[in-house]
Order: sequence, then C-alpha cells, then structure tokens
Amino acid sequence: MRIRSIKPEFWRSQDVARMDIEDRLLFIGLWSYVDDNGVGEDRVSQVAADLFADDIERDPSETFARVSRGLLKLSEAGSIARYEVSGRSFLRVVNWSKHQRIDKPNKPRFPFENGEISTIFDDSATPSRDSREILAPGTREQRNKGTEEQGNKGTGSRELAVIGPDFEQVWETWPKKTEKDRAEKEYAKHSRTVPDLADAVAVFGRAYSATTEKQFIPSLASWLHRKRWTDELPQPRGGGSRVQQGLSVAEELRRLEGGDAGE
Repeated sequence: MRIRSIKPEFWRSQDVARMDIEDRLLFIGLWSYVDDNGVGEDRVSQVAADLFADDIERDPSETFARVSRGLLKLSEAGSIARYEVSGRSFLRVVNWSKHQRIDKPNKPRFPFENGEISTIFDDSATPSRDSREILAPGTREQRNKGTEEQGNKGTGSRELAVIGPDFEQVWETWPKKTEKDRAEKEYAKHSRTVPDLADAVAVFGRAYSATTEKQFIPSLASWLHRKRWTDELPQPRGGGSRVQQGLSVAEELRRLEGGDAGE
C-alpha cells in the first residue's frame, strides 16, 4: 500500500459525481493499491484484503461482492481498464498521471495492456492483440498459462513471464503467524501447480479470522501441506458467518465475482 494524494478538483469532477459514493471510495483506495505506474493485479480477494480488511472480518461475503460490483462499475465507467496478459488479470487506473504525480516511481511489477512493464502508459495507444479486456475476473481457468510462461525466461520467447504474488503479500493475509519458513517452502511448491493459491489463502485466512478462535486456526504451513484449499470454508458453530454453508473456496470466489451477495 502506498501514500497518495487527492487533488481538490477530484471532488468537482462530473465523472466522479456520476459514481456512487461507495464506488468513489473504492476508486480512491485503488490508488494506494496499484503500483507507481497505476497497475495492480485484478483480484477481488486481494483488493478487498488490502482496502477493507475489517469489513471482511465482519462480513466476508458482502464485502467481496461489494468490491466485485464496484470494480465492474468502475470498468464500465472507464475509470479503470481491466485486461489480461499471459493469462493473468490486471487493472489499470485510466489517466493515472492526471490523478497522481509520482516524482520518483518505484520499479513497476505489472504490465500494461501492450505487455510492457514501464512507468508511463499512453492512454491513446492501441492495445496489443495479445491483450484481452475483460468485464470481470472469474476466468480463473485461463491463468494456468501465467505459470507456464515462467519457463520461457531466457529462452528467446517474446511472451511476458508474469511473476505471481510475493510470499510476503500472501503471508500477510493469514491470521496465524507461525512456521513462516516452512510455509514459504510449501507455498513455493504448490503455487507452481495451483494458479489461484494466493486467492485461496486470502479467502480462507479471512474466513478463519471471522469464524475460528486463533488457537484453533491451522498454521499456513500445515494448511498448505495438507492441500486444504479444497476444503469447504470454515463455519462458526452457530452458523453466524455469511460465507455460504458448504461452499468450496473456488465456488465462493466464482459466486462473489459474479456479483451475487449471497442474500
């Protein structure tokens, strides 16, 4: 997360005024979420975890659904661009340089629509034919390609090899901080074959926080070793969680990213 500023003219912009107040907050939050080139991963779970952690703890289903709907509306309004490069989903704040002035930008981690990783994007440029705009994330079965492209580094391939989420980011989403070294090894091993593993860790981590006493939460290392991302999401004894009973993490993510609040 990064420190950003808000220009006074933002509040009088007609484009902003057409947004729901809730979506204006999400839009501003995305400025801190994205890198200094205005690009971030298009992952509902990651956006929600970074911007609305306490809301997830209180009501995970509604929070994920609200963020999913908000991203879709921002995309339809032209405030963000959503696209895929090498089978991975990204979002870019449109007209980023008008919203933020970055004097000394850090090295960007994520590509623009044209597949280039740089600090400046020309909004008038035509996207590469290898980029594919999408209305909402959820085509998760296509992300396997991102893992395959890792093997193309140094082979002369022109395809971009996109690196997955850093383990430190994944570690922050898990509520029980034990056996970190072992957890990192388990994550490195399984993330090669489970493209959405970071999403699963985030969703389960928030569900455990909302439903389970900390002493009974498994360590991330143990959870990964036993491949528990295929489990149903944890439920409190009284059934008070709003995560739907009996859903796997994949089903929960598909449901939420489809805009269903589960009510």
